[in-house]
Amino acid sequence: MWSSLISSILLAQAVKAWLPQDRDLEAFNQTLRFEKLGKRFKPSLPNGVTKIRGVNFGGWLICEPWMMGDEWSKMGCDSSDVSEFDCMRNRYSGGNRDAGNQAFEEHWKTWINPDTVQSVHDVGLNTIRIPIGYWSYTDIVDTDSEPFADGNLMLPYLDAVAQKAADLGIYVIIDLHGAPGGQQQDVFTGQNPNPAGFFNDYDFGRAEKWLTWMTNRIHSNPAYATVGMIEVLNEPVSRHDADNRYPAPGEDPGLVETYYPGALKAVRDAEANVADDQKLHVQFMSSKWDSGDPRTSAAVANDPMTGFDDHNYIGFALSNTGNQYDLMHSACTDSRLVSGEDFRVTGEWSMTSGADWQDADFFKRFFTAQQQLYEKPGMDGWIYWTWKTELNDPRWTYSYATYLNYIPTDAAGLENNVYQDVCAGFT
Repeated sequence: MWSSLISSILLAQAVKAWLPQDRDLEAFNQTLRFEKLGKRFKPSLPNGVTKIRGVNFGGWLICEPWMMGDEWSKMGCDSSDVSEFDCMRNRYSGGNRDAGNQAFEEHWKTWINPDTVQSVHDVGLNTIRIPIGYWSYTDIVDTDSEPFADGNLMLPYLDAVAQKAADLGIYVIIDLHGAPGGQQQDVFTGQNPNPAGFFNDYDFGRAEKWLTWMTNRIHSNPAYATVGMIEVLNEPVSRHDADNRYPAPGEDPGLVETYYPGALKAVRDAEANVADDQKLHVQFMSSKWDSGDPRTSAAVANDPMTGFDDHNYIGFALSNTGNQYDLMHSACTDSRLVSGEDFRVTGEWSMTSGADWQDADFFKRFFTAQQQLYEKPGMDGWIYWTWKTELNDPRWTYSYATYLNYIPTDAAGLENNVYQDVCAGFT
């Protein structure tokens, strides 16, 4: 733990963009927080916990029907509509578009809201990651061919959630989860492209315009006071994808050589008049994602205010996803570190596996082993996928896992987890 603390101090000195501990965000000050709640706990916590411990707000500003079937139907979308793009095109085209806008706006209003942020805070978490699509900036949408609901309608609800996070001292990461043309053959992009269509100069340019717009929004709107990082692209096609997807047309070398430095420039140009200690970290997928090393670009490698996003779904990587020994062995022996990648967060992970979700003892150990993995010295913490689903499955749903007491329900419990010996016999 001392080496982790020293690493955090050195990182804060080397990097000028702000880190959560630099601003003494209340959600990171656990002693103050528990005094307010009137709780006592052992062991006593340090004044500042520097590890990111958070959740994704998945399914909110980009719908993923697989995890929200009833909500999808309530919105007037059919099971054959695999993405937002498909639902709006198939159900709400022409004169019916206003009804589609209303359906999506109701979802944006209710799926996640400021009360959700309070609940996240109350179970001891200090960070939220918000996946969002490029159509939130309506000026860059090709309305003749991209029938998304009007993205400007989501912005008041995003503002309200960001404001609540700021009120509670919760760190926020804004993630470009759905890029123009789609960066992956997956509906998490808001569409279902085949092949992925993002990797061309036109769509790179649109994504850069989105980054400029969002950066300006973050720095000009007080509601975004605790937004400290912007991710330029979530999960592009990678070498570990099935069906020979990699590289998508234009991806190699376009992603690393053209888009990544252009994306970084878009953010930094928008911050030309922003003080260094107020600037955002600009986040890229880690080289472990295997879609290219962002630091191949000299611009990225030489910028001291970058971050790196590691995604690790252990249950997807094993041949026998129900083997509890293999699951634990992976969590207990893996390393997510990459030399040269600073401010490194595991921004998506879960307990998904073939193990029976009702096995409380196993999942308590599996969660703890993964938490320890993502908080090892050199790692800066983790963000679980996701807070809310309609699956009634704690493997995917952090809120449900806390309800079942599979995982800690307060900040003290999360801190105590660091000291639990759950890996004996699995290394």
